[in-house]
Amino acid sequence: MAYLIHTLTLAVIYIMVALSYALPVGFAGMLNLGHIGLLAVGAYTAAILTTSGISFWLALIAAALATGTVGFFLALPARRIKGDYYALMTLGFTFVMNAVLLNWIKVTQGPFGITGISRPTGFTDPSAFFVLTLVFLGSTAWFVYRVISSPFGKALEAVRDDDLVAESLGKPTGKFRIVSLFVSAVIVGIAGALLAHFIQFINPQVFWLDNVVWILAALVIGGLASFRGAIAGMI
Repeated sequence: MAYLIHTLTLAVIYIMVALSYALPVGFAGMLNLGHIGLLAVGAYTAAILTTSGISFWLALIAAALATGTVGFFLALPARRIKGDYYALMTLGFTFVMNAVLLNWIKVTQGPFGITGISRPTGFTDPSAFFVLTLVFLGSTAWFVYRVISSPFGKALEAVRDDDLVAESLGKPTGKFRIVSLFVSAVIVGIAGALLAHFIQFINPQVFWLDNVVWILAALVIGGLASFRGAIAGMI
């Protein structure tokens, strides 16, 4: 039973990651290979703060804000760089992020990682933490569904399919891409914080490039621009 709960909790957290990834990749057409780096920002921000004595809930908010800020700056080049060039740029971000985690030993503990990451009060039991992650997943799923069903979501699809036509109709394609990646980054920052506090140990290897491959594979299996497909693909 403990193994089942452990596996289900990880699945729930990574479904949040898949839903966040679907926004820029599936609906905005931005092949972002730096998403695992954003997950690392959220996880490390929350882990560093809570192991320093900060409340989990404050650390969670800080993780979302920090990841959203990094995601915003990662999205800025999307106004001029597109397609494979943007994918390569975000891939570079993943390498840079990994190098920072490995070498900023004073803050990240380098390859040894951060240990002793405590779960929030009232959710220390794996079953209780699983319920907490379900609440966050439900909120995330509802929010993402509302976004993709809104006029903004339809505009994102137009930008993905033909940005020149969208621009000719007066749509600010660059702004749409930036907003989609910012929102995606905030969600993945929360997922990163939940991941760190669930497994209670993180190191740079947890956020290496191979994780990008299977997160992207989940979207491909389920359908790049499919809400239900992102969930099914990650499961």
